[in-house]
Amino acid sequence: MKIKEIIGKWEFINGEVITDANCKLIAAMIKNELLEIESSADGWTIKYQGSQGEIWELSYPESHLQGGGPPKLVRIK
Repeated sequence: MKIKEIIGKWEFINGEVITDANCKLIAAMIKNELLEIESSADGWTIKYQGSQGEIWELSYPESHLQGGGPPKLVRIK
């Protein structure tokens, strides 16, 4: 089964933001596997292409949080 959506979560412990495994997976995919192909004018949505031609979209659905909140990566094609 192929992954279609990865949603990161943040936890606040003693005033610090702790990222979950999904946040770390998204960061690793962006760094090591995906190539940026398009960015929205405001920079809050970025499209990437994977090595098999798949298209991923990075967004920050909890934009009310500092830094846009945790990331969400969705395979759209």
